[in-house]
Amino acid sequence: MTKVDDSGRGGSVGPPRTEVIGRPKDSTSRAVLRRLLRDRTSVVALSVIAVLAVVAVLAPVLVELLGRSALQPDRKNGLTPAGVPVGPGAEFWLGTDFVGRDIFSRILLGTSNTFLIAIVSALAAIVIGTAIGTIAGLYGGVVDVALSAVIDFVVALPFLVIAMAVVVIHGASVGVLMLTIAFFSWSTVARMVRSLVLTIRELDYVKAATTLGASDWRIVTRHILPNIAGPVLTYGSLLIPQIIVMEASLSFLGLGVPPPAPTWGGMIAENQGNYAIAWWSILFPGVALLLSTLSFNLLGDGLRDAMEPGSRPRRRHRTTRKEAR
Repeated sequence: MTKVDDSGRGGSVGPPRTEVIGRPKDSTSRAVLRRLLRDRTSVVALSVIAVLAVVAVLAPVLVELLGRSALQPDRKNGLTPAGVPVGPGAEFWLGTDFVGRDIFSRILLGTSNTFLIAIVSALAAIVIGTAIGTIAGLYGGVVDVALSAVIDFVVALPFLVIAMAVVVIHGASVGVLMLTIAFFSWSTVARMVRSLVLTIRELDYVKAATTLGASDWRIVTRHILPNIAGPVLTYGSLLIPQIIVMEASLSFLGLGVPPPAPTWGGMIAENQGNYAIAWWSILFPGVALLLSTLSFNLLGDGLRDAMEPGSRPRRRHRTTRKEAR
């Protein structure tokens, strides 16, 4: 069997050559991880987050090993004879608060509570937002208009006013706090996912799958979700620090986790009246809050650059004397 030569002269025509078009090498998970690990800032941020995650998991054990209660007041050892909190030293590494509790132990437990609220709320917001955004973008029409109206309505709601009303009605608890934060966080995820799905459903291979009779579930699982996983993951890493700040704001206003359970925002709120005589009781929880939010934001920026290498600004190379000549 002969094939048509380059000049187009006769002969029998062989079967057409088929080429498998795969994903670009730069878009594989290994390539993304490799680019992420090349960024020193992202590596440092990831290391800080990993340490905080380990502390959050092992916080009760670490507090038990320290032998300093994070919940029970210790007015005998944690306060001076004048009733002033003890400053940082060999006995209390980060000092004590206004009732003699160890600040370091409370920051450890606060890491556990803060991370629990942030991770669970972020996951709930991502799942709800992805589901609603996918349905709105995939079906369009009346469904899109109705769900978009719901999204706009949630975005327009005043966060603090609704949060205060919910806490007054149902009381302050970890569950109520997580549900409230998740309710106000999913709408931005849904907006982003909807815009991505509207673009993806117009691609040729998605239209071909629809023409061939592929079910909506298959289109979503095989074509839509794999293509939006990267942007959703990046946004999720940026959503967590926002939720940490939201939780700290609510705790500062007395709408967060009820005492004596510690959170970073709650610790700042409890000790705001003693900053003149016990600055450490506000400084160290504030540093923990700043460190965690900054690390998640830097990691999110690094993930975005690793997944979209073309979006990073190119460095200008200095012209050598030889090149100038």
